[in-house]
Amino acid sequence: MFGGLLATGGSTVVLWQSTQLRDRLTFLHATEIELRTIESQFRTYTALLRGGAGLFAAKNDTVSLTEFRSFVERIEFQSRYPGVLGIGFTPNLPAVERESFAVRAEALGVPNFRVRPETSNATVSPVLFAEPPNPRNQAAIGYDVMSDPVRQDMVERARDTGLAAASARIHLVQEIDRNKQAGFLVAMPVYAGGAVPPTPEERRNRFIGFVFGAFRAGDLFGTIVAAEAEEDAAFAVYDGEPSAATLLHRSKRDPQAAASARYTRRANLELGGRAWTVLFESRASSRRASSFSEVWLVCIGGMFFTIILSLIARRQRRMQDEVYYLNASLEARVEERTRDLRLANDQIRQAGEERARIEETLRQSQKMEAVGQLTGGLAHDFNNLLAGISGSLELMQSRMQQGRFNDVDRYMSAAQGATKRAAALTHRLLAFSRRQTLDPKPTDVNRLVAGMEELIRRTVGPNIAIEVVGAPNLWPTLIDPPQLENALLNLCINARDAMPEGGRVVIETANRSIDRQGALRQDMAAGEYLSLCVTDTGMGMPRDVIAKAFDPFFTTKPTGQGTGLGLSMIYGFVKQSGGQARIHSEVGQGSTVCLYLPRYSGKAEAETFGTTRAALPLAQAGETVLVVDDESTVRMLVADVLAELGYTAIEVADSASGLKVLQSDVRIDLLVTDVGLPGGMNGRQMADAARIGRPSLPVLFITGYAENALLTNGQLEPGMAVLTKPFAVDTLGARIREMLAHTHH
Repeated sequence: MFGGLLATGGSTVVLWQSTQLRDRLTFLHATEIELRTIESQFRTYTALLRGGAGLFAAKNDTVSLTEFRSFVERIEFQSRYPGVLGIGFTPNLPAVERESFAVRAEALGVPNFRVRPETSNATVSPVLFAEPPNPRNQAAIGYDVMSDPVRQDMVERARDTGLAAASARIHLVQEIDRNKQAGFLVAMPVYAGGAVPPTPEERRNRFIGFVFGAFRAGDLFGTIVAAEAEEDAAFAVYDGEPSAATLLHRSKRDPQAAASARYTRRANLELGGRAWTVLFESRASSRRASSFSEVWLVCIGGMFFTIILSLIARRQRRMQDEVYYLNASLEARVEERTRDLRLANDQIRQAGEERARIEETLRQSQKMEAVGQLTGGLAHDFNNLLAGISGSLELMQSRMQQGRFNDVDRYMSAAQGATKRAAALTHRLLAFSRRQTLDPKPTDVNRLVAGMEELIRRTVGPNIAIEVVGAPNLWPTLIDPPQLENALLNLCINARDAMPEGGRVVIETANRSIDRQGALRQDMAAGEYLSLCVTDTGMGMPRDVIAKAFDPFFTTKPTGQGTGLGLSMIYGFVKQSGGQARIHSEVGQGSTVCLYLPRYSGKAEAETFGTTRAALPLAQAGETVLVVDDESTVRMLVADVLAELGYTAIEVADSASGLKVLQSDVRIDLLVTDVGLPGGMNGRQMADAARIGRPSLPVLFITGYAENALLTNGQLEPGMAVLTKPFAVDTLGARIREMLAHTHH
């Protein structure tokens, strides 16, 4: 009897301990699954947001609504990422741009955009995109995230760290119906250029916005946590220390399986810079109910200890197998989740690589299209000009052979006119390529515009009203005044052509201080500029025309009414002068073309209009000019002009021969040289070497385009001048006489 009771008691104790061990392991297993599920899902969503940020890097920081929506659809957002309410993008803007940004939002595909609510913050972050486009997400469009201190803290942590940052518990603006839940946001910062800058200061300067995920806590945890694990362990998630104000989600109570709370556990999670607290409590489930009734059965049936002992042994083996299975199942689930995450990351990376390859192919095709357009336009225009020149010369030769000289002057004028038009075409091409020869001077643009006003009025005609708005205390700029006058006149003519029924043209100047963010948007260096803007009330331009407006030979005018080089010449001239040109236009609302010119720290030069050139003396006895040019025709022309003026000309074809003459005892009063020369030195290097022994030697450079080697710090040295090919013979003679006349004084 005693032995039977002892066996019964021992069996009861063993069964009790085994039951408690099984229940505790089951509880711990369930809590571990829930914790790892939350962590792995957060990493998955962080990778998703990082992919969204990578989209902006692939698109040079500018993404339209159509492109963003295509990205969301391509990654199968709604099926692959359950529990996420939406994904979107929020830009970071100065508060002064909140109204003007609505126009940019319209261009990116977001109609009726408005930033809300009104705040006194220096910066705003309105929600620009929120996908998928359901009513909840659409309710967030335009909401200023920086208006809420909790959301602002999230944005600043993401901006300064370069990592994903989660917000504290909030009420989402997407909660538009009665079924409201606690929620939170996760932000992934986006920086100009794509890469995360190395220092916090650089991150703040290059921060342009963030890609965010919006989460309704009830939907999220109810979707990602396995139902089997929640049957064994109920849980509650808090943002920080547990309280009603920090509660994000609590498991639903099962009325048929009330929680016994025999076991509890507290765990902390660090997610997105926030400390979450998770409280667990065990609950009885129909699937894993504790076997306390079996203990009482063992006590009552002690007399049948042999049978009970066998039952206990079998039950013990089953529990051991179950514990082993639970451990194996946990490892398998972790491995499966890890594999899924790795697969998702690989898919995002492959999508980014494919996008980069497609974009590179597109850029190459655009480059080839631009080259084809440029060469085709050049061939067309130059063939026309060469036909006029060669035809006139052939007819002149024919008439002279026949002794008929009456028409020679007419053919000569036609050839000269075609030559001048060819020179004008090359000057425009050099302006577009930023290689034209400029003569920059400190200039008062207000005074220049005032001097051009009457000419502009006569050019555009009486149907166009001209209004000039000059900014007071306008900064001066270092610019070539005739080229700027030509650019202004071209802009006014374009404005006139856009208003065939008449209209109004406003010419406006202003001082502009461009900060770093504005410089990135305008593709220019930050600093101080003055702007010269021409605005018309004409038909305006669509976006595809604006994108090509500065391309050479691109024109929307009928055939014969425009060369397509006007705006490209202006663009090249302004870029060569260190500035920028920008077009703002809407169809039916007119256009504005703004030239941004760098501020000059000195004072503008006084006007010299109206002065006349005094008669310059001819050559004095023995005056000698050295002509250095590898083109024999140019040397012949220059030598003939010098001979007519009474100078002795010495001709050489390369820099080495020219320097040899300059280092000899031969009298040289003026050096006329090309810039690009054979012989180991260019023209500027030869002149600098010659001035070592002849420090006051005047030098006239004749060149086909603006060589970089010609200028020192953007300026010619005293006693040096430049004449651009092709030039008129009388212009060459006047420049030579002028330089030698200054030498005599």
